[in-house]
Amino acid sequence: MATAMAAPERQQAAIQLESKPQRRPTSLWSRQVSNAVLLISTDVATIALSVLMAFLLRIHVVPRIESHAPPVFFSVRQYCLFGCIWLVLVVFLGVEGLYTQRRTLWNEIGHVTKAVALGVMAILAALTLTKLGPLISRTTNILTALNLLVLLPMVRYWTKWVLGKLGLWRKRILILGAADTARLAVQGLMSDAVLGYEVVGLLDDDPLRAGQCVGICHGSPIFVLGNLAQARAELERTHARDVLIAMPDLPEEKLLALVHRLQPFCDSIYVVPHLWGLPMMNLHVDGFLRERVLMLKLSNNLAKPWNRWLKRSVDLVLSSLIVLIALPIGILIVILIKLDSEGPALFVQDRMGYGGCSFRCIKFRTMAVDGDEKLADYLKQNPEAAEELRTFAKLRNHDPRITRFGYFLRRWSLDELPQFLNVLRGEMSVIGPRPYLHHEKPRIGMGLSTILEARPGVTGFWQVNGRNHVTLDERVQLEAWYVRNWTVWLDCIVLAKTLRAVLFPGTHSQAWE
Repeated sequence: MATAMAAPERQQAAIQLESKPQRRPTSLWSRQVSNAVLLISTDVATIALSVLMAFLLRIHVVPRIESHAPPVFFSVRQYCLFGCIWLVLVVFLGVEGLYTQRRTLWNEIGHVTKAVALGVMAILAALTLTKLGPLISRTTNILTALNLLVLLPMVRYWTKWVLGKLGLWRKRILILGAADTARLAVQGLMSDAVLGYEVVGLLDDDPLRAGQCVGICHGSPIFVLGNLAQARAELERTHARDVLIAMPDLPEEKLLALVHRLQPFCDSIYVVPHLWGLPMMNLHVDGFLRERVLMLKLSNNLAKPWNRWLKRSVDLVLSSLIVLIALPIGILIVILIKLDSEGPALFVQDRMGYGGCSFRCIKFRTMAVDGDEKLADYLKQNPEAAEELRTFAKLRNHDPRITRFGYFLRRWSLDELPQFLNVLRGEMSVIGPRPYLHHEKPRIGMGLSTILEARPGVTGFWQVNGRNHVTLDERVQLEAWYVRNWTVWLDCIVLAKTLRAVLFPGTHSQAWE
């Protein structure tokens, strides 16, 4: 975020902004229709490609993997028939609001997944109940669904990105508030291409913030345009159709008055409530209609036995597969560690586990056996490194304890492979909080009890949301947030982002945050 400008610069910016003519955007209705038509067209093309890929996999790949699978040949007629059947998916995508509503990236991927699951179940049921069943195998249907789960989110993301560059997917939004919460909201809106919002400016009653530049959106600076009383006029002048109220400390009567005053002139109003720390992934809105009472239902999903059983079952399946696949790699890593430096190939350390129980965490050794002595000498010569270690609980740029091969293992996260043995033993989970050291208890503070409600993970929410860039205190907040907000879908998000981070360790994209 840009820093505040000096008073003369604020006044000059305000003058320039006032005198700059606002170009009226093309008809919102025509753009919405164009976007829906283009999204439907790309979805139909993706369905056709997924069906073709499923046919090719069934013909050339499945018989080689499964010897009992009979060889097949699909005619053009079968392809066209099967493709037409799968077009019913467009209806499910429409029911999920994927042609009319704006959602964040991972929220949209969740609705796409739900639509594909409903679509494949409906198609399998229809094929079973009709004479079309023998024409297309269930395997081909499942392959088509798997292809769609991968291709649809990717194609829709890039379609909306292109539409945004062309100006078709963009929708203008006005932010009310200019404090830290509002600036975080601006950052979130600008980093998500799927949402497609263009921030036209901010309003705040603090006169010292007037004219401040708070960021850049699509190449144009974002200014604090004035006070809240100007909201109606700014909506007309900037042609914004949506409003986001990011003023958590605004009194209730003022908030209601503001919403009631602006609602007739907006398509949507977003409100950031003063509810920091409450779980949002498990949040459900309910209420009593006659009494006009709003209720927020918060669920502790990890406290439910069936959810713990489901998470443990997934852990066993994933860790078993990974251990079997990684066994030859592990043997090679052991040999290379022994050749690179003296000492054992495995590093075993006591860590805090589920419910506070201690367990022996296993990793491939990435540090020299005399690492403590090397660290002490390094910290004496580099006082700034000692402060970095205190703040982040690790040395981010250079750690003298790490061996040459250890850097390679850490870069590709291969040092954590033995922890899947801890998962099989029930001491860890594939996804969860970091396994903390016992001496870190005082620094973890109040978040410790929340973190210990879940098994520590091989990967986790903090690793894919900052990793080396967050302090220990911020890490604790992220991991406590994960435990309070746990859902199966959140684990899917963390797993997908982990795979991306492992396969492309040098890349970073805000869209995935």
